[in-house]
Amino acid sequence: MEKERLYDIGEVCKRLGTTSRTLRFYEEKGIISSTAVPVQSRRQYTEAQVEHIRNVLVLRTLGISVKAIAALQSNTVDLRAAVLSRRAEIAAAMDARRKELVLLNEALTVIESGDDIFRQTPQTKEDTPEDALSELARRCSKAIIDGDTDVLYQHLSPKLIEYMPRESYEIARADTFAPAGKLIAIDRLERDKKHPHILYQYARYETVGIKIQLVFHHGQVAGLWMGYCELPRKGEPL
Repeated sequence: MEKERLYDIGEVCKRLGTTSRTLRFYEEKGIISSTAVPVQSRRQYTEAQVEHIRNVLVLRTLGISVKAIAALQSNTVDLRAAVLSRRAEIAAAMDARRKELVLLNEALTVIESGDDIFRQTPQTKEDTPEDALSELARRCSKAIIDGDTDVLYQHLSPKLIEYMPRESYEIARADTFAPAGKLIAIDRLERDKKHPHILYQYARYETVGIKIQLVFHHGQVAGLWMGYCELPRKGEPL
């Protein structure tokens, strides 16, 4: 019977593009294993162990924690749950950053107007009536969904246009909408509970839901983000 080939730790590191220190750390945490060989002091690995290490490295690339990988291996959670959990963590962090960006933009508006941000709280309420703001949000969202850049850019603030030239926006829109497939329906428009000048428009596509976030300031779009949201079950709203 032919003896199974063993790969030295250096070979494995070169093959998988990692370091011996990383492999030793993962082994200490119990998410990979090596094969003990008499006399040999260096770690060695079977082909199956190398493939397992490759899978672990893929999960780490996705940002899945060592603790979550250990839970996967013990069947405490499944792969889909682990990925959804990581995505939720990132989405929460992004939302926090967006809120910080809104406050910074408002502070910048105060500074550029010549006022003192330490004596005047940055604008946090939109002075456009709610109904008019909702209608404007629907118009801008439809322009984004339809790919009508001309209509959209009529409603963007000069500062946003400076930060986001048409060419950059069109590339970002194409990258976001390309995987979504065919538009099924434009879903609900939702106002942020803490920041009434921030509105979210949801759209249902074949493969994914798309969420458009619009930040308004004095009747103009001062911030714009496009991202994905999980599709609900058939018949349920986004």
